[in-house]
Amino acid sequence: MIFEGRSVLCPVCIVALSFLVVQCASVQRGTLGCEGIQIVSDQLTVPEAEEYCRYAVSERKKVEEFWGATWTEAIRIHVSSSYRIARSLVPNQGDPGYIEMPLGRVRDNRGALLHEIVHNYAPNSNRFLQEGLAVYLQDRMGGNPAFPNFGANLHVLARDQISSVTSLARLNNVRFPQPLSTVMQERTAYILAGSFVGFLIEKYGLPQFRRLYETGNYEKVYKNPLKILEKEWRSSLQQR
Repeated sequence: MIFEGRSVLCPVCIVALSFLVVQCASVQRGTLGCEGIQIVSDQLTVPEAEEYCRYAVSERKKVEEFWGATWTEAIRIHVSSSYRIARSLVPNQGDPGYIEMPLGRVRDNRGALLHEIVHNYAPNSNRFLQEGLAVYLQDRMGGNPAFPNFGANLHVLARDQISSVTSLARLNNVRFPQPLSTVMQERTAYILAGSFVGFLIEKYGLPQFRRLYETGNYEKVYKNPLKILEKEWRSSLQQR
């Protein structure tokens, strides 16, 4: 309304305007939390942060139901356009509870969030097994398609690429924080790792794989060395 030459906003208009400001505002250098998840970003709007927080809660529950409550503290997800890739176990190279996620991957729903949550529940010095488990579970349970297969069949992709790889031994020897890309093209390495871990879990069961994850000893757990298990895996790929 107009009163004595000045504009005066009615109370209802003020409330509506305030609502719009909140909806469009960014999470200004603060943290938005929900059920064990914290979203940290000065670029996401409040509605975006709220939606991503709820999504992260659902992805975390999937991981916990599958692997168990091996991490019980909050997981902080830092979202920024300055991040090139999604990462976990940073900044102290091994400490769980922290994820970096590129802003673009949040907005296009192509970020491997469940993959990164897996790293917080199941860190491992064997980078091959660590990434293999995360890739496999993202593919099997993740709420969105993501790197490295983006919804395509992992085993079929592995079958199409395995002819150029003579052995998995080099990948199996990589130790965290060294990346798999130091011995092989990254996407290929992740596809092979995810397919191989999936093969072990699907054929021999999760309890045995967990023992391998704890010990790193293939012969002790499966009564066969990696070389023989790899041969079985390669044979299974030809049936895809």
